[in-house]
Amino acid sequence: MRNNMIERITDTMNALHFPCEWRIQWFEREQMIEIILMLEVQAPENTKLTDKYQSVNSSDHFVFEDVVLLFHPNLGVLKDDNYLATIAFDDEKGVSGGLIDAICKTMRLVIGEAVVELEEFLMSDAYDHFEIKWNNQNYLSTLQTLKDTSRFDTSIYSYPSELPEGVVKNNEVE
Repeated sequence: MRNNMIERITDTMNALHFPCEWRIQWFEREQMIEIILMLEVQAPENTKLTDKYQSVNSSDHFVFEDVVLLFHPNLGVLKDDNYLATIAFDDEKGVSGGLIDAICKTMRLVIGEAVVELEEFLMSDAYDHFEIKWNNQNYLSTLQTLKDTSRFDTSIYSYPSELPEGVVKNNEVE
């Protein structure tokens, strides 16, 4: 595995075969890394859906996005409700591979559940809204399981310093 966070996240997400498209956005100056998860939506014909910004879809085909944010804790105040999850990292050391594994495994589980829930939302009048939900208890349990089974990678993956800022990785469902 490579020694920076973005490359390690990319390698881990590729190995987990996410059931959605995703990309990683790096903001060097703000010391943030966004992992953007994108679910393609094919709504029933003539279905109108409103997002949290009160925008109404103009097509039956669109993409639902949510974001996991990795950030430096000295960044300042974040609006957590803008993200699926926010996870702090120490830029002087970086993050352990085990932490990256737990984040990616939790994202994979969350997205797998979201795919099913989104389908139910689109096909049933029983639901008035849809949102992807981060399961923090599952995340913490995954961290503990990795440690308990001696599969927690203690290698440190540093905050990137040599990549051009912006979208650095992109993946599409095969």
